[in-house]
Amino acid sequence: SLGGTFRVVVLGLLPGIGGYATPTERLTSRIGAALFSIPAIKGVEFGLGFAAAASAGSKVHDPITQSSKDGFSRASNNAGGLEGGMTTGMPLIVTAAMKPIPTLTNPLMTVNMDTLEPEEASKERSDVCAVPACAVVDESEVAFVLANAYLERFGDANMTDIRSAVKAYRQRIKTMSR
Repeated sequence: SLGGTFRVVVLGLLPGIGGYATPTERLTSRIGAALFSIPAIKGVEFGLGFAAAASAGSKVHDPITQSSKDGFSRASNNAGGLEGGMTTGMPLIVTAAMKPIPTLTNPLMTVNMDTLEPEEASKERSDVCAVPACAVVDESEVAFVLANAYLERFGDANMTDIRSAVKAYRQRIKTMSR
């Protein structure tokens, strides 16, 4: 069986969603926890992720830019759309690594828990690769975390109030950049 990696990309996020003050507010923590709740996921990275650890700081920072047309933005997206646990307004880029399915047609050796004697594990049919199916589950997990963060930020009473709060927020951050 095969494992692999896949990427979830979310476009159109407002900047400033999530929080920085506590681990439970940070979207990096919340998304990571949601993806690691899937037993086969063994690694999660945002943006450059592990490659950032092998790079100089000058190569991984995302300089803030400002223009009258776009307002505040970033010159790059090495952080994958999250900094300090909050969205930057850039695309959210999350890559996950999934281990191979553990069932094999050629059984591994194990120990019989009743007799404590070595024996072959049971043979089971296995899909060759479940990575594409897991990617759909991961997309859903990310969507739930983001939806919850939006509801926390803009209210959860009804869609009319939520839309109004989002519109007011967009207007406020747009005026801040002038």
